[in-house]
Amino acid sequence: IWVVPVLLVTGIVAQLLTQIFPVTPTSPLPPTGTTIGLILSLIAGVLVAPAGEEILFRGFATTAWVRGLGRTNGLVLGALFFAFAHVLTVTGTNAGEAFQLAFVAFAGRIPVAIALGWLFLKRGTIWASFGLHATFNGILLIAAEAVARSAG
Repeated sequence: IWVVPVLLVTGIVAQLLTQIFPVTPTSPLPPTGTTIGLILSLIAGVLVAPAGEEILFRGFATTAWVRGLGRTNGLVLGALFFAFAHVLTVTGTNAGEAFQLAFVAFAGRIPVAIALGWLFLKRGTIWASFGLHATFNGILLIAAEAVARSAG
């Protein structure tokens, strides 16, 4: 259920960012157009990435920051760390474009990063944030694949 408002807010933020900055971010797992490609993307995006990221960003980082700095500061730092880590490989044709792409990717991930951290802290279990993360990624992957297949 939490994925619906998170997708909505993330979509609005992404739309606003792409209106302000004239760049088009690329997906880390772009549509493949094949069933086996979709299955492999789903394994990576719904199982592997959320498991590793939830352990690192919520299980270790957010937990440590919450213990040392309090819930709000820990949540914010964990979200910023999550968003920052997702732009480390962003590139562009020039420095200006790369910066804009990185900023759009960073800011566009803040809503889901905050939601994941908040749910983790509220529920007190990594399984809650893992479930939201996996569902969020899965919906985006399936939607991107559907759009790519209908266009082709």
